[in-house]
Order: sequence, then C-alpha cells, then structure tokens
Amino acid sequence: MIERAKPSLRDCLSPGRRAQSGTFFTRCKIALRIISAIALILALSTAVLLLVFRFLHGAQPHLFPWTLRSAVPLILIGIAFATFQFVVPRTRAQTVLGLLVSLAFILWGAEQFISNPALVSFMDDVVVFLFVLDLGIVIYGQLKPGNHGGSSELPLDSPDN
Repeated sequence: MIERAKPSLRDCLSPGRRAQSGTFFTRCKIALRIISAIALILALSTAVLLLVFRFLHGAQPHLFPWTLRSAVPLILIGIAFATFQFVVPRTRAQTVLGLLVSLAFILWGAEQFISNPALVSFMDDVVVFLFVLDLGIVIYGQLKPGNHGGSSELPLDSPDN
C-alpha cells in the first residue's frame, strides 16, 4: 500500500498552488481567513478605542497617566493584510507586494516599542521605502504607455506577471 505524502505548509501557503489533499488546503485557507478576519476586527476595534482614549485624554489629561500608542492597530492590520494575501487568488508579484506593505505596517507599529533612536530611525526609513515602493508601482502601472487612465486594473493584475 502506497501512502500519499502529506502536503507541506509551503503547499498550503503558496498562492495558486493546490496541495495534494484538498481538505488540507481548504483547512489552511479557512484558518488564514479566520486569522485575517479576527486581526481586522481587533485592528479596527483598537483603532476606535485609541481615538476614544485620545479624546478623553485631551479632555481629562489626568485620567490616563500613560502615553497612548497606535502600535497595536498598526501591527494587527499588518497581520490581517499578510494573512489575506494567501486567502484570495493573487499573482506571485501581488502577494510579494502585499506582504511588503504588511511588513511596513508591522514595522511601523513595532518601532513604537523600541527605545534605541538609531534603530527606530532605520525602521522609519524601511517603512517609508516600502510605502513609496508600493505606491510607486501602482502609479507606474497607471502611467505606462497604452494605459490612458480608463483601466480599473492595478499593476501586476495579469496572471502572467
């Protein structure tokens, strides 16, 4: 009797690539979808709470003795977007760019907990680079010859990229 090889985690996470066992692949997608949804809900909730606490702190500064940080919603939305990359069908280039933007959000949030000014400055530079790279690719795709602004497609939308 020949046993089927169990699909690897890489098979599960590779966009557009089916694992040998459809149930394993389906379970991975469901798990990632749930993680993405939970992280999104938590990101939105913590962002709203941050605004409420910021307003209350402005009205009553003695109410909250600590400094409020926006790190948690930034990290959570980065996690939500990173896991989302493996839930929807995307090209490899789109997945990589999505993961880079996710990384930018996670770094942006994480830097708020770091006390080393040189490291914080470096992380700021990396975050800025990642955001500029992402928007630069989007703008370039809309300015390409033959694209006269009427297209709703974003760059890297075609599966042959």
